[in-house]
Amino acid sequence: MIESGFDFAAEFGRLAKTEQRESTTVLGGVAVRLVRVAGGGEGRWDRHAETAETAIVWSGDFQVEFRDRTLNLAPGQCCVVPVGAEHRGTSKGGAEVILFTAAS
Repeated sequence: MIESGFDFAAEFGRLAKTEQRESTTVLGGVAVRLVRVAGGGEGRWDRHAETAETAIVWSGDFQVEFRDRTLNLAPGQCCVVPVGAEHRGTSKGGAEVILFTAAS
């Protein structure tokens, strides 16, 4: 863990090279999760009872589905999932996504 910074490109490269789906590190009290989302699959429904979650698309296409709407995000775009909101992430062609939550 690097306490003063983090290289997203290098970490996504490492994940791809080792065929891993995700990694998590904590920076300044924030859990930073890098996720490689496979194309064509459906994510699992999730809810965070104690923290909001910010999703930033690093590459690819990414959809954040709520029970009543879907947000379509492209690289460089983000959204905030409110505390307690049921949601799931999906991708048609695959994506790399950075997720931020409060560290527990």
